[in-house]
Amino acid sequence: MNKHLQKLLFVGLLWLANLAFAQAQGTVSGKVLGQKDKQPVDYASIAIKKLAADSAVVGTTSTSASGNFSIPNIAAGKYRLYVVFLGLKTINRDFELTAAKPSINFGELLMEDTGVTLKGVEIKGETPPVVVKKDTLEINASTLKVKENSVVEDLLKKVPGVEVSKDGTVTTQGETIKRVKVDGKDFMGNDPLLATRNLPADMVDKIQIIDDMSEQSKFSGVDDGNREKILNIVTKNGVKNKGYIGNNTVGYGTDDRYDVNINVNRFDNAQQLSLIGQFNNINKQNFGGGIGGGGGRGMMFGGGGNGQPQPGITTTNAAGVNFADTYDDGTQFNASYFFNKTSLFNTNTTNSQNFIGNNVVSNNSDLESTTDRLNHRLNFMIDTKLDSATSIRIQPNISYTDNSSNSMSNYFRNNSVGNAVGSQNLVTGSTAPSVNNNLLLRRKFLRRGRTLSLNISTNINDSDADTYNKNPETLTAPGGAVIKTQNLNQLNDNNVSSFNNTARLVYTEPLSKTLSMEFNFQNGYIYDNRDRKVYDFNILTQQYDVINTTFSNNFENTTWTNALGFSLNKNEKKYNWNIGVAGQLTNRKNYNLSTDVLFKQNFINITPSAQFRYNFSNTKRLRVDYNGRTNQPSIDQIQPIVDNTNNLTVPIGNPDLKPSFSNNLRVFYNNFDFASYRTLFIGAVITQTFNDFGNSQREITTGANAGKIENRVVNVDGNYSANIFGTLGLPIIKGNKLNFQIDGALSNSKGTNITATGLENVTKNIGIRNGYKLVSNMDKLDLIAGVSGRWDHGTYTIGETTNFYTFSPNIDISYLFPGNIRLQTDATFNKLTGRGAGFNTSFTQVNGYISRQFFKNKGTFKLSVYDLFNENVGISRTASANSIVDQNFNVLKRYFMFSFTYALNSIGGMQTQGRQGQGGGFRMGRPGGM
Repeated sequence: MNKHLQKLLFVGLLWLANLAFAQAQGTVSGKVLGQKDKQPVDYASIAIKKLAADSAVVGTTSTSASGNFSIPNIAAGKYRLYVVFLGLKTINRDFELTAAKPSINFGELLMEDTGVTLKGVEIKGETPPVVVKKDTLEINASTLKVKENSVVEDLLKKVPGVEVSKDGTVTTQGETIKRVKVDGKDFMGNDPLLATRNLPADMVDKIQIIDDMSEQSKFSGVDDGNREKILNIVTKNGVKNKGYIGNNTVGYGTDDRYDVNINVNRFDNAQQLSLIGQFNNINKQNFGGGIGGGGGRGMMFGGGGNGQPQPGITTTNAAGVNFADTYDDGTQFNASYFFNKTSLFNTNTTNSQNFIGNNVVSNNSDLESTTDRLNHRLNFMIDTKLDSATSIRIQPNISYTDNSSNSMSNYFRNNSVGNAVGSQNLVTGSTAPSVNNNLLLRRKFLRRGRTLSLNISTNINDSDADTYNKNPETLTAPGGAVIKTQNLNQLNDNNVSSFNNTARLVYTEPLSKTLSMEFNFQNGYIYDNRDRKVYDFNILTQQYDVINTTFSNNFENTTWTNALGFSLNKNEKKYNWNIGVAGQLTNRKNYNLSTDVLFKQNFINITPSAQFRYNFSNTKRLRVDYNGRTNQPSIDQIQPIVDNTNNLTVPIGNPDLKPSFSNNLRVFYNNFDFASYRTLFIGAVITQTFNDFGNSQREITTGANAGKIENRVVNVDGNYSANIFGTLGLPIIKGNKLNFQIDGALSNSKGTNITATGLENVTKNIGIRNGYKLVSNMDKLDLIAGVSGRWDHGTYTIGETTNFYTFSPNIDISYLFPGNIRLQTDATFNKLTGRGAGFNTSFTQVNGYISRQFFKNKGTFKLSVYDLFNENVGISRTASANSIVDQNFNVLKRYFMFSFTYALNSIGGMQTQGRQGQGGGFRMGRPGGM
């Protein structure tokens, strides 16, 4: 009886507890409408945050198709409701739930038609940490904490699902960021590094990651599949209102190391003006297109970034200016000019193996080189209306590059023919002017959804290069007999002219409110001419005046493509899809002017495409993209002439090449939990290629190139690549203060070459990558710590198998002590195994600094050290189709530097104090709010 009574009492207590819990939990509900038309706003983001000190998010949801929302299980307390929708003014309401009033219904909430647009980005009111809408993920920068004098790149390292490599490449959701906009305007052309590594974090209000369509697709409303990931940096309202902001640094160190950075940005509502300057010899390149692999950020390239150290020592001088404005009539104008002059000193030891059928050709070389590059870039863009229904967008880009290099190498090559010992001195000078223009003419008709647009893209690229090639070599048979002795001394004069024009005409017709059809026609014209003349050195005249007809050739290629297609496009509230097909006719004419031989080819291809997007909710979405594409061979691949400037391989083109055709499938799924800051992203990219461009390889046994490998370009089948990747972000401390991130990837690929006997030489590669990372967002403590590893496995037809491993734990930690003193260190341990003999290594690189802020936190004095233990080394292994290459190269070693940074920060015409380790932006709202 007592047992039954105990059970009954236990059940009763549970029932009372559940009843009490149910009474203590309430529901917050309402309906969101547009103020102008009183129509429901579907997929608006709803968030509830405590008004307590921790301001934690306690519930999130999105509105239904009828505009309704409901968030249950909200405990008694004081809260703030946020209603956010891109393009509408944010709503926030404070409320309180009590035992007497556990629930609240806000009724109709009207959203004003102001706020965010991509053409003129303006954000008013308060927002939750993350907002997702259609193709845009928006992160509130005030939730990301970075050190003083940080740049946009430092903010990106704190964003879940975003990876920043040592060379500055930004990837998210399996795709690389190709462009950066500031307040919806292009910044410095198509070089994202000029924005991410120069613009200060202080100016950023929000970061938008956009899956951007082409300008023609955005106008027509029909996705043509030409999407790219871009960043849009939304600046703070105070910055927009006549604000000046920028970080300027000067530093000098041991071994005559120096570093000067200039960055000044002026904003006046829609007008932007930026000045960038950079002068250093510490491998620091805050821009793309330089030499030396893009470069790190010099002293501080820790923070969990991945990638190989930069080869060589680079001296950089660069400066640029960017201007953008939107005028009263809606006309947009952008212009930028950038100049850079870089010099790279490089030493390199290489051990390579090439698998030719059942034979292995090995090559060992030591190289020392100096390369200088001068580059000018000029970009314009104007977008304006010709009348109420017609607009035009013109975007020309002009660049000029002047390269010069001097390299000296000694090598030993072994193959079935014998052993070759030689040296090579290459002195090259080249110039490459380039003019590109994109013109888009758009017209809308009276019927909604009916459009006509014409996009014309034109590229003119020329180059003129002279290469002096001195290459003495002795080839001996396995028994020791001398096969040949050469003393090559030649001048290679290469002139290349290229013209490429593509015109795409698109007409869209609405079939219903949600269904439309697109008709498109695309015409392409490509003309390439390469005139290569090789002169032998004349001992009698001491000039290069004896033409060598074996290596000289004048060749031109003309390709016409015409494609006619159509597509159907369906847009629903929960999903959209697009399916299309085009027929393409290719006419190609190859003309060998040196031999007066004309060769014509005609091809017909069907190019299908399909896209599907499904929104399970405002935080969960699926995207599937497929397209079939043709790829034309380049003139390098079709010109039938031997190039003898490489001491290991002799490439030769093939005018009989067919275009390749690839099937490309991409699948992406993401899930963002705003309340807990939990993120999940999974993706896959699969490519299968028919008539891919491979090499027919053979060992040359006779003639001037005996002992080398001939690579003749041929069409091959069976090549594919598959990549599966994912990222999981988990909160450790509430409020985004400490996050744990897990990422992994699996890759598989197959490459095919052909031997001289017609046998396939197949390479199969498998790679597995895994990483774990802790990221903090705290006021004084800044932490990024993680560990990553990679295993690469390769198999080759001849039976060769490779396994090499990379293991890299790292930590970047700093703390702001009283008196505005910051102590920082970052350390990376690298263990490389499975390489060739002499290329396995392990080393630890430690950098650090101590700094103090002065002048109301506007000035920062810093004493820093790079590579404290002087252990930095450069090691790399590359496994590609039928070859393995191990390299050991020189890298930047230990130095100390003393520097001063001044943070220019004038917001809205008023001088403000610098930050004390705060990150990302102003705290929004009253204390206890956002």
